[in-house]
Amino acid sequence: MTSTLGLIAGKGDLPAIFAREAKHQGMKVVAITFDKDSEIITSREADETHLLGLGQAGKVIKTFHGANISQIAMIGKIDKRVIFKNMKFDLRALKILNNMKRKNDDNFMLAVVAELESEGFKIINQTAILKNHMPGAGQFTRRKPTGQELEDIRFAMEMARGIAALDIGQTVIVKDKAVLAVEAIEGTDEAIERGSLIARKGAIVVKVSKPKQDPRFDVPTVGINTVETMARFNATALAVEAGKTVVVNKDKMVEICDRHKIAFVAV
Repeated sequence: MTSTLGLIAGKGDLPAIFAREAKHQGMKVVAITFDKDSEIITSREADETHLLGLGQAGKVIKTFHGANISQIAMIGKIDKRVIFKNMKFDLRALKILNNMKRKNDDNFMLAVVAELESEGFKIINQTAILKNHMPGAGQFTRRKPTGQELEDIRFAMEMARGIAALDIGQTVIVKDKAVLAVEAIEGTDEAIERGSLIARKGAIVVKVSKPKQDPRFDVPTVGINTVETMARFNATALAVEAGKTVVVNKDKMVEICDRHKIAFVAV
């Protein structure tokens, strides 16, 4: 008997990729999305797709119960700034927000997980389905990092692990061993823009996992938007933590990097 997996799908291509991989493993996928673009992208691979409001937690739960789902995955970018926005939340969503100990990434996601688990759902690890998209150490682009870029990467890895441990973010932007920007609640692309504008040219972007990364959510991820933003603002190297970072559409990423002479490595 085919098992049915519930998918809470955020923005980007990753939910569709996740759905495709889950189906390859013999699962049926019922996805819930929160905007029209995500619905269009995710529906290409999911067996069933529903478009709901981000504040409609009660309807999310009702939809999954109606599909006889016992396991749920949470994939894709959800803008955590919704915590601070004046939007319509149903009573279930308000309960989730009120149960947050702090208004940061981990506490937001843990509050969502706790509410879903209280309804009998099991939240599965993202990495169980996406392991083929988490490359090991290596150089992916034609251009390798220069000596100075390698020094910056080593420095940035140390800095990024520090901010990740504090649950601030997972990405830092550096140049000449100076931290130019730290990712916070705004997300990776905006942090790249801020740091690269200061650098003018030659910013280094590094992304790592948290020391106690919960594999059910917020696994570090890079994709086409990451390198397109880097190219637009003249950043020159991207380094991710090997075996712990999801790389979305890697071949296309490498093509963009090679076109703009961006070095891309996993260390």
